[in-house]
Amino acid sequence: MAIEENRTNSGSLDEAVEHLKEAEVHLEHAREDEAKAEREVKEAIHEIEEASQHDEVNVNELEKTTFKVKIHATLQQVWDKSYKELKLERKPKDVFQTASAQPKSLMEHLQLTLEQARDRKVIENFHFGIASETGGA
Repeated sequence: MAIEENRTNSGSLDEAVEHLKEAEVHLEHAREDEAKAEREVKEAIHEIEEASQHDEVNVNELEKTTFKVKIHATLQQVWDKSYKELKLERKPKDVFQTASAQPKSLMEHLQLTLEQARDRKVIENFHFGIASETGGA
């Protein structure tokens, strides 16, 4: 009888060791998930900080205005808001462009967000201009 009891205890011990190993594996996975979640939180905080630093847009035609938009606003949305802020009427031949020493047309990039346009080097900063046809001879 003592031999059977010892085998039963041995089986229970083997099962307990196996459960411990499984628990350790689960704990390791949980720690990996926690580390991943912490990285994701840090990345999200960084995105929020970056967006809040870059959510001011300058647009100038003859008049200037500054207004805030989200980093995920498209160039089209910024252009549309520019007219409202400047209290200007849109003209058919107006061009939305960068406001730099050598302005670059943004007309082919209006679907990009500010973030995408910056990341793809379409824009260098958040300063824009509206070029209007001035007429001529």
